[in-house]
Amino acid sequence: MSILSRSLLLALLSGAFTLPAWAAAPIQEPPVEEEVVEEPVLEEEELVEEEVTEEVVEEEPAEDPNSPYLAVIGGDVYTVTRGVILNGTVLCKDGRILKVGQDVAVPEGARTIQAHGMRVYPGLVAVESRGIIPGRGTDSVDSFDPFALYVDLALAGGLTTVQSRGTIGKLTRGTLEGHLLGTTSWVDVSYSSFSPSSRRSTRDSFEQAREYLRKLRSFELDKQLGKKDLKEPETKGVPMNHVALLKGERMARFRADTASDLLAVCELLEEFPMRAVIQGGREAWTLAPRIGRTGASMVLTPRAKDWADPELNRPSGWSIENARILWDSGVEFAILPGQAGISLGGLAGRDLLPLPMEVAFAIRGGLHQDAALRSITLDAARILGVADRIGSIEVGKDADLIITDGDLFDYRTFVQWAVVNGRLAYDKQKASYFAHIRPREEDEAPNPVEALLEDITDGVQDEVMEEEPVEVDAPEADGGR
Repeated sequence: MSILSRSLLLALLSGAFTLPAWAAAPIQEPPVEEEVVEEPVLEEEELVEEEVTEEVVEEEPAEDPNSPYLAVIGGDVYTVTRGVILNGTVLCKDGRILKVGQDVAVPEGARTIQAHGMRVYPGLVAVESRGIIPGRGTDSVDSFDPFALYVDLALAGGLTTVQSRGTIGKLTRGTLEGHLLGTTSWVDVSYSSFSPSSRRSTRDSFEQAREYLRKLRSFELDKQLGKKDLKEPETKGVPMNHVALLKGERMARFRADTASDLLAVCELLEEFPMRAVIQGGREAWTLAPRIGRTGASMVLTPRAKDWADPELNRPSGWSIENARILWDSGVEFAILPGQAGISLGGLAGRDLLPLPMEVAFAIRGGLHQDAALRSITLDAARILGVADRIGSIEVGKDADLIITDGDLFDYRTFVQWAVVNGRLAYDKQKASYFAHIRPREEDEAPNPVEALLEDITDGVQDEVMEEEPVEVDAPEADGGR
């Protein structure tokens, strides 16, 4: 070993020689930067400890079911006589309309119907019906069944007043109070162009009635002048019904469809002026101005079709514009479907249940919607002689209203509520045959079939729960096994 190698070995053993710092220091991992989370700066208000307080909810005053007030709130009100009041309120009291407008204060405790987004119309009027109210005249009070199915169905169609066999009755479901509205003053007059002898007899009867009225007026005038020994004209053999017609106390009812029959009726009314209503009028559009001059009203069926007779040299047959032409000529009319009852079978739309659908055909023929609405409300009430009570939404009239979820003449529209004499008579949500169709959002109605099955299931479960449990002895342990 060389001297240099020996010196280096001795230096290492004695510790005199040290390794450089980079060789002696342990290897360290790079420092990990700590994530600094900035605390949000709290404002002075947030530094104060929040007090937990219960939210005080002001409860709306409960409705009094016996309140004399009823308010239909938020719907578009179709008044018939004063146009449309958007987002209006109809306030009723004791069965009458008290206020109509946009800024109507509702008394505390009043019964309410929230009609926001819906339409409010007067109750519909059928100038003739069958099978909805029984009886004749005032006898209807004793035979009317306020719980009958057809009453409920008629209300579902928007009808609140119908006429049947001389009785004008309201559909007061659940009560007899306020059912009888009046009786008709009609006198049926037969006057057909195909029966000359019948026409001659009718004219002679009216001539006799007119002669009696002449004598009666002379008698009354002489009596006023103080003349003595006067003898009142005799009534024996005098057709007093026709006397009442000529005096304006009653209304004549004719049935005429063809132009020839309508022309004959016009001639009679021109010679013997009287209040009259003509039912039928299928070809009335061919002589509408002349009918208008007589002042007669009409009851039309827009879909009563009859094709034109090619052998005639004049206009004839049915026209979808019939109602519009009559309206333009100043003729007042009501509209009825071909079937004046409610049918649960057959072709839909031909009976009273969807009465507005029949009117929609007149609208299709050019009739304005305002006139169409009048034909099943106010003008129908005028023909019946009760327009002072029903037919429009006016202060003082009877509170007969329907609330629909759309345009009355749209086939998809449903009547949601019907009010008769200020009392809720129909609610779609409670009608088992319509409740499941597009139920209202605020309180969806269950399917009636499902509800029935649930009731049956609950009843079976209750019976099972009531049965006493049967005790079963446990098997004894077999010690020999």
